[in-house]
Amino acid sequence: MVLIIDNLIPVNRFIAMASLVLALSACGGSSSQVDTNKTQITVAASFYPIEEIVRQVGGTHVNVVELTPAGQGAHDVQLTAKQLTVLSSASAVFYISDGFQPEVEKAVASLPGSVVPIDLLQSVTLLDVVAQLNGTEGETDGEVLASGKDPHVWLDPANMIAMTRAIADALSQLSPESSTQFNAAAKSYIAELQTLGNEIDSQLATCESRVLVTSHRAFAYLAKRANIRQVAIAGVNPEEEPSAKSLEAIATFAEANSVNTIFFETLLPADLAKTLADKVGATADLLDPVEGISSTDIAGGASYNSIQRDNLSRLVKGLRCS
Repeated sequence: MVLIIDNLIPVNRFIAMASLVLALSACGGSSSQVDTNKTQITVAASFYPIEEIVRQVGGTHVNVVELTPAGQGAHDVQLTAKQLTVLSSASAVFYISDGFQPEVEKAVASLPGSVVPIDLLQSVTLLDVVAQLNGTEGETDGEVLASGKDPHVWLDPANMIAMTRAIADALSQLSPESSTQFNAAAKSYIAELQTLGNEIDSQLATCESRVLVTSHRAFAYLAKRANIRQVAIAGVNPEEEPSAKSLEAIATFAEANSVNTIFFETLLPADLAKTLADKVGATADLLDPVEGISSTDIAGGASYNSIQRDNLSRLVKGLRCS
């Protein structure tokens, strides 16, 4: 576990902990929430998967400020003046760096020293973005980090586990009196994620097709875990019909690789997805990148684990796994 403190280079855990203690001590004379309420601290989470981890680990001991509104995409989020004000008085902010959320990183860079920035990319191993399907035209849907790495780390439960441990460690440093509760909650949540990971491993072990064709380049981490090749289609977006050249390339690839299901993100209109699938002789299905869950779905009990299990069920059917 490595923490990034302000703009310094990564340091080992001992130095990071010492720096964090000094940062908290420096604001000891203020009227911060940490001083006035020993049982609860305020922290910010940059988008949904991180927010879920913080809520699961922090429980009632943590007040979570969400920076990406429920149901909205994470990449282009614009922070409001109210969010910036609340963020500047938080104890810490958990986020993903390297250009994934430019506005969040801009805000983090201008925060007072009393707010500890914790970059969760430092707790996982990143994958390179690989070449996509040849012969298609247009831009490939899916964000890429400034370093050229793939940002969708949360779609492998193993990375969610790594981030959970990092968050539990950081919260324990911020509020030592609650560390026992944080660690117990983290252990419970990690057990749930391990169960999900085991289900992915077993259910995707034997499939007729080992190629995952998607419109959104978001599932590389999940595909790598399952030893499946992800191929993202260029030129498929809600604004344009795919070109004839793209359709021909997709159809040829699908036939050559025993692909009979093409997966689309939920934002793509259903009629366009169906039209494309029909033209290439395949069926269409949806995969959720779990970047944002609507408030209605959350109220109905949706979570990272429930959405990933739905994704897994669709993959098992689409890849013809046994």
